[in-house]
Amino acid sequence: MSSCLAGFRLTHKLARTLTIKRTHTDPGHSSKRQMTKMAKIVLTETETEICTLLNRVADHIRATTNEQLTLRIAGGWVRDKLLGLASHDIDIAVDHMSGFTLAQHVTSYMQLHSIATSSVGKINSNPSRSKHLETATTKVLGQFVDFVHLRSETYEEDSRIPQIEFGTPEEDARRRDITINALFYNLQTREVEDFTGRGLKDLEEGVVRTPMDAEQTFKDDPLRVLRVLRFASRFGYEIEKETARAMEREVVRSELERKISRERVGVEVEKMAEGERPVLAIQLILKFGLYECVFRAPSRETWADDVDVDAMAAESVTRCTLKMLDEASLHALIPSQYSVTLHDRRILILASYVYPFHAAVAADRKRNASVALLVVRDGLKLPTNDADSIAAVHMLVPRITAMAALCCAGPVERNTLGHLIRDAGARWIVATVFAAAVQLHKGVSTDQVVATFSAFIRAVKEAELEDAFKL
Repeated sequence: MSSCLAGFRLTHKLARTLTIKRTHTDPGHSSKRQMTKMAKIVLTETETEICTLLNRVADHIRATTNEQLTLRIAGGWVRDKLLGLASHDIDIAVDHMSGFTLAQHVTSYMQLHSIATSSVGKINSNPSRSKHLETATTKVLGQFVDFVHLRSETYEEDSRIPQIEFGTPEEDARRRDITINALFYNLQTREVEDFTGRGLKDLEEGVVRTPMDAEQTFKDDPLRVLRVLRFASRFGYEIEKETARAMEREVVRSELERKISRERVGVEVEKMAEGERPVLAIQLILKFGLYECVFRAPSRETWADDVDVDAMAAESVTRCTLKMLDEASLHALIPSQYSVTLHDRRILILASYVYPFHAAVAADRKRNASVALLVVRDGLKLPTNDADSIAAVHMLVPRITAMAALCCAGPVERNTLGHLIRDAGARWIVATVFAAAVQLHKGVSTDQVVATFSAFIRAVKEAELEDAFKL
């Protein structure tokens, strides 16, 4: 058995045959319909000025050094602009020169022409965080721009850290994770360049695929598996058949477990949780049998009790959480100072993702701790505050649910309510929304859930206990 599966016994065995459904709160293919015709990029006024300035820098370098340069904007900016989305993430790729050297030329040229400059920052390569290439960054006309050189990559058998050399645009495009991220915008010709031959078509049709052989791509750098899932869920795109087949292979899942740091896994999960389609993200993780690899729990030997982990519950609770976040009648009762923020939404989605562990406890540094807390803190390497918040929300669910039922049945003593709010602290509203989602997940009707938890919020407000935890 793969180490990915060690310590887990799923209540449901059909993760790979999961039917993907898209809901109003988790839309599907809206992004591909926004693609502009004929691969035409429309620049903003600032972008036009930046491109014009960088072209003048390239001309100046050619005239003074005889170095023949071509400057291109690479990656996500090109994809987003073609989809009609705003993007401020400009990455300039240059041939025949390092990004740092080019950035220095740019600042020198701007100084020569009395244009405001900032210092050039150098971001060193950091393979442990998937930063394989040195990057330079500086402000150009008030906007941060990154500079890198085109590159080719080769991998050793046992490492996801590549050997990097200067490369051609074709080599640089082929080494990228997916075709829609491998497009370039040539600053001189003002045209989109698709060196994989598939990027534009995939963007138009809503397809995620690797530029080269998928299995080898994932074995070289298994982090790309999670990036495929993230971009598929972000845009609501379909994963191309051969790419999907490679993701299902045991050797690829094993390499994901063996080569990728937990920090990098956490970064990808966090971006999925913060994205527009968090339900689709967790559905895809389940579909490809990756839940146990992604949400790594401590060894079963450390668990206090023999608790079954129903991984499929993660999808249901996430869906129900989004439904409660969209429930206007419930949110109309929430005190304005405790309105659910984007940070709160992130915590709620992450709490939903790890809900399958909510009943489990394991040994942790001479004490017992929630397994969900350990998954977030150690398995995803997210901040301790996040792990504590998620564990607290899980623990508050039964108490708030019971109190909500009492409030729905009739008056509750003020002291009783006050004790719960003081124990819950500032997160009492977030915990209430999550408790409501869990009840929805358990099959309680939406009308009953809204009525029950609305009664609880009203009781707290009428008793003027919203800030009881501050006393």
